[in-house]
Amino acid sequence: MVAAHTSGHSSASADWIICLDKRPAERSGEDVEIILARLKCVKAFERFHPSLLQQICLCGFYDCLERGITLYRQGDIGTSWYAVISGSLDVKVSETANHQDAVTICTLGIGTAFGESILDNTPRHATIVTREFSELLRIDQREFKSLWEPYRKALVSELVRIGGVTLSKGPCLSCPG
Repeated sequence: MVAAHTSGHSSASADWIICLDKRPAERSGEDVEIILARLKCVKAFERFHPSLLQQICLCGFYDCLERGITLYRQGDIGTSWYAVISGSLDVKVSETANHQDAVTICTLGIGTAFGESILDNTPRHATIVTREFSELLRIDQREFKSLWEPYRKALVSELVRIGGVTLSKGPCLSCPG
């Protein structure tokens, strides 16, 4: 877990980060409501059924990463699924085992979700590097798999594959804050 970077955030924004930064077992009903209100404003989640959003609030974690941080490398076996809450990340692909020759194929913006390779333990198809300070919602593999079966249809309908990388559909927009 990366320490919450709250300078420049409004009080309401900081509240949801504090709630999401708690261990799931320690979250109160009020914490879940605060997280839910914020996630409803994020493009990646706006069409999700309320019960799915509720489950995401119960098992998600907050991560913030400075510019230039490698979230994971092409070929790694994944451990988490992510959604971009703020900032942006570059998707880099290499045709060799050398990460130095990786080429940026796209940039993930606010509202983009990625990391479904955790469902079948296949290696990551790309390297993901923060383009700027970025805030992410992270769901660990075990929890994502438990969400996948009952909510498969809703999750699949929001995903599209681009260059071997699965991303959420739609423009990269979220509400201010």
